[in-house]
Amino acid sequence: MSDTFLPGSGFDTYESQDKVLVQMDGSRECAVAVRILQQQGFAVAGAAVRLAAEQTTDAESAKKAAEALGIECIVLNAEALAGQDADVLGEGGTPLFAALLTAADKLGMQYVATTHRARVETGADGVHTVCPPAGTGSDDSTILAALPQETLARLILPLGDFAPEDVAEMAEDFKV
Repeated sequence: MSDTFLPGSGFDTYESQDKVLVQMDGSRECAVAVRILQQQGFAVAGAAVRLAAEQTTDAESAKKAAEALGIECIVLNAEALAGQDADVLGEGGTPLFAALLTAADKLGMQYVATTHRARVETGADGVHTVCPPAGTGSDDSTILAALPQETLARLILPLGDFAPEDVAEMAEDFKV
């Protein structure tokens, strides 16, 4: 792991202490995503997104993980937030991203992040394109490809630059 370069070149345009709201789920991958974002200079807060009312256990797990990472974590009801700003994503939107973006806006945060395995690249023309992740393993790029440009411009996918085995090694290094 010592020779693994944490991405910085893709994020060099971010200002120190830009704020990002990370979807929290209590997983090791989520903890690694938080640590990567913190190393890149972001002020990180977490959000446990409840897509259904019965997901209380998941929200509690996410809050415990956030506490262990030393970050604040809020619990969002995706249906309620998405209903308030249904047009926040346009076509191809999901309650998850609608909830994250709506909460980020209310908290004054420019960016949102998830543990989806993909990368968002911005072309010289300013168009954002979803690309497959580095390495082998799961690829969430097709799931995210339908998101509108406004969402992709605010989306950070910190795990997309790493192979799954590198993420596992980082989890060990970060002791998460």
